[in-house]
Amino acid sequence: MPVNRLLSRGILLAVSLALNAPLVPAVAQTQNIELPSLGEVAADDLSPSNERKLGEAIMRQVRRDPSYLDDPDTRDYLNNLGFQLVSNSPARYTDFQFFAIRDSTLNAFALLGGFIGVHTGLVLTAQSESELASVLGHEIGHIAQRHVARMLSRQKESTAIAIGALLLALLAARSGSSSSGALTEAAIMGGQAAALQTQLNFSREAEREADRIGFQILVDAGYDARAMSTFFGRMQQGTRVYESAAPEYLRTHPITSDRMADIQSRLRDTRTRQRADSLDFQLVRARLRVLQEDTVQGARDALTYFEAALRPEASGSDAASYYGLAVAHLKLGQADAAAAAAQNARNRTKATSPMLDKLVSETRFVAAKSPEAQASAVALARDTTARFPVSRLTALHYADLLQRSGRHDEMVNYLREQLAIPRSDTAYYSLLARSYATLNKRTLQHQATAEAYLQYGATQAAIEQLNLARRANDADYYVLSEVDARLRELQQRLKEERIEAGKERRPAEEKKK
Repeated sequence: MPVNRLLSRGILLAVSLALNAPLVPAVAQTQNIELPSLGEVAADDLSPSNERKLGEAIMRQVRRDPSYLDDPDTRDYLNNLGFQLVSNSPARYTDFQFFAIRDSTLNAFALLGGFIGVHTGLVLTAQSESELASVLGHEIGHIAQRHVARMLSRQKESTAIAIGALLLALLAARSGSSSSGALTEAAIMGGQAAALQTQLNFSREAEREADRIGFQILVDAGYDARAMSTFFGRMQQGTRVYESAAPEYLRTHPITSDRMADIQSRLRDTRTRQRADSLDFQLVRARLRVLQEDTVQGARDALTYFEAALRPEASGSDAASYYGLAVAHLKLGQADAAAAAAQNARNRTKATSPMLDKLVSETRFVAAKSPEAQASAVALARDTTARFPVSRLTALHYADLLQRSGRHDEMVNYLREQLAIPRSDTAYYSLLARSYATLNKRTLQHQATAEAYLQYGATQAAIEQLNLARRANDADYYVLSEVDARLRELQQRLKEERIEAGKERRPAEEKKK
């Protein structure tokens, strides 16, 4: 099993504090596992900048995992909801990023440096947007209180060994092999059981503290605080199903009766309010019902589900059901049916939604039978960007349709002037690189590709692309100057990375030698 499959599963408890992560022992092939260097964390407290650095290194691995859901609509929704909560938290100045993992289990987790992952199963299980917000608020609380860094500080003498053993063991978790149990236990044991138990004990303390912070975030952001009690109660019951499957020293109940009692006490002292779910919450749940299973059969099952949901006797949102129907048809390559379902979804709600409007233009584009119909779909996408001028989702979609319709110069001009898309977005550079390649602008193509590689932490590959850009030599003096400056910067960065990894000596050490 390659590392990418394992990281999104195993790293959750090893370098994060999971809300409720039942562990099922499994196997891992330990070769080729690329883990971020912990540097001097065993001797010094982990600074916020080092936290972020480690978090970004972990995320580079997570993004390579097949279960990492690289879906712009889901990412956009989770970040919009997350930012509402972050703005009402003690960590409002931290750079948070929220992402989805394609996994039916009910879980969310906080990584070092402000990264929060959400299992698709959690979103589907949440019965209201306030319930989902309560989980995200809890995870924001972990990051606000720097629980992982504090955990490492408590274990200065054994941090490197303990984390190394945990990573190895938990990267092995849940890969599905029949021999997984023995290998996972062997990885965990070997003198690390005591260190593991210390971390689990600290995790219980951290859970109570994250509850306190998360509860206040929920109240201040205007969500129904009662949702924390109801949702956590359901998760507490779900945990018991997995208890017997984990080794003795991994058995822990993050959601304890003490925690539930504390939440109930806070509820008695707080004025709560009901809050209606947003249309986008309903849409993202419908979307994830289709995308959670990355198979044709999964799409067919979702199609059956939404067809049943639209029967007269069924209850629920017609707009969301038609939206899910459209996503399922689109995944199955049924363009006309997808376009009809998307328009039905649009007709059944007066609420505005970039997710819904994006799907309408996408399905029309795919179903277009003539250049005129295709151009009409692109124009609809352009109008959507005007209605949602700060939406990264709609901006990327419009650029994508311009590119797919062969309007590459127009796409490049639009993208380079677009402020809604951060330059840290890999899709920004990928779109530019493809259009530059079609326009035969090789220097610009390789320059954009280099920036895309950098977003994945592939410094060496980025340097190779910049060298190709330099040799292409088909741009003006200013672009070539940019390439040269970036090349020198990355060569220095690569050298520093190798020094940190112990693959090169520092200049002073070379002189002594």
